[in-house]
Amino acid sequence: MSDPQADAASAQRAQTEQELLDDQTLPAAERYAAFVAAVAGDGRFWVAESGEYLLTLFDADGQELLPAWPSAATARAALAQAPKLAGYAPAVRELSAWRERAAAAMDEAGVGVGVFPDLAMQCAVVSGAQLLEHLDAVIADDAGATAAAEPSPDKLDLAQAQRALAQKFAKPKSD
Repeated sequence: MSDPQADAASAQRAQTEQELLDDQTLPAAERYAAFVAAVAGDGRFWVAESGEYLLTLFDADGQELLPAWPSAATARAALAQAPKLAGYAPAVRELSAWRERAAAAMDEAGVGVGVFPDLAMQCAVVSGAQLLEHLDAVIADDAGATAAAEPSPDKLDLAQAQRALAQKFAKPKSD
């Protein structure tokens, strides 16, 4: 016999995953907002690894970037478009561990975060500190909204929330 709660959670994850895949066609600022919302809610994101190597890219200005995606499927879809990256696969990063171990070191080394690259590997670029600031603001907003009143899931307008986040936080270098 199936568990109705588990089935509902699985269906919700599948819907969210499809929405994130659809978001890959949005402009960088809107993908950034979708990434922040997804990571703030889930507490994890994905990078690309090959063995012990972590994929980094360089933007048009020569800045080294760690590409980060909001789900394994979005990472897999972007990596599949780049034959030279065939050896790389999505690898999960827990936000709490990344915050403690990697974000500051990346900033010190001058490595930015390439947030939610699209299928052509174009993305918004922020520092680790900026990304954490934006995530913390969304997490705090979500905690405040939850404490004030439990929102009804059928009343959430994801597109409106993404636009608001894009206007509030994203300042991409390129799209």
